[in-house]
Amino acid sequence: MAEEIAKTARVKQPALFKQFMGLVTKNELSHAYLFTGEEGAGQFAVAMGVAMRLFCTNVTEDGYPCGQCPECQRIMNHDHPDVVITEPDGQSIKVDQIRHVKSEFTKSAMEGSKKVFIISDADKMTTGAANSLLKFIEEPTGNIVSFLISKNRNLVLPTIISRTQVVEFPSLSKDLMIGELKKGGVLPSQINLLISMTNSLSEIEGLVKDNWFASVQEVVEKWFVYLVKENLMAMPYIQMALMPLITSKERQRIIISMMISAFNDVLEVKYDTLSQDKIKYPAVIDQTRQAANEWTDKQLLSMLDELLDMNHSMMANVNFQNIVEAATLKILTMAKS
Repeated sequence: MAEEIAKTARVKQPALFKQFMGLVTKNELSHAYLFTGEEGAGQFAVAMGVAMRLFCTNVTEDGYPCGQCPECQRIMNHDHPDVVITEPDGQSIKVDQIRHVKSEFTKSAMEGSKKVFIISDADKMTTGAANSLLKFIEEPTGNIVSFLISKNRNLVLPTIISRTQVVEFPSLSKDLMIGELKKGGVLPSQINLLISMTNSLSEIEGLVKDNWFASVQEVVEKWFVYLVKENLMAMPYIQMALMPLITSKERQRIIISMMISAFNDVLEVKYDTLSQDKIKYPAVIDQTRQAANEWTDKQLLSMLDELLDMNHSMMANVNFQNIVEAATLKILTMAKS
């Protein structure tokens, strides 16, 4: 597992991880960092990798932690006395947790001259907890390095941000995202559609965890097929199949994005820019090609305009079923014209 953490850091953020390995070698680490960026971009892996490098007893020739020595293994198992990891207790990081961190700050390192503190989801610290941590970041004692990890730097106390070195983690490349999703068991038929909607692994996990996304994808596919066939069943199908899947305003927006993606596939097929491995709706690719052949540029762009206007109607608090039915009827009319 320790070896896997180091490997994850090198794969997800090779440039950043190499940079930090150089800082350790030169003894130039700052006392406090805020790692921020989308979930799954490797922030925790890099922080753990730096901790392992600081204590590793068998550093590789290229300056990376071995991931196999007892020190690396203990850090990975959260069992090293000089590497303290804090994460939310429930929905937040509470004052008592920060008090524990503070007490660890004041202790001498037990097995070396260094101490490392990693605080995951730092944006979930209560105001009291954040204020409690602040002065210990302001006035570090001894050879201490702290890593605060947050998906959203705007939710971190500004005074903490001003006293840390902020490191923005770039989004994962598309190939890495696909690899992570495959490892997580996401169906191949869902991957291209998901990554066209978000770069956040945590958002994707939320979408697929209860099979909701798969159900909506199937409904949108059938709705799209009705439209291509100019079948009026597209109208009652909205009430019968789509509306029972609506559970929140956010999911309404997701459904609109999924509908737009189906028409984007048509547009890309029409202009021959959609490669086989980028298709978002592989189950209806025949109907996508049919639409690309039969709908004119003007028709297709007008249809997309109607779908995009659904977002504006939502902001005006128009009933969602009415929004989708109105757009569907206009698209059917355009297809027949």
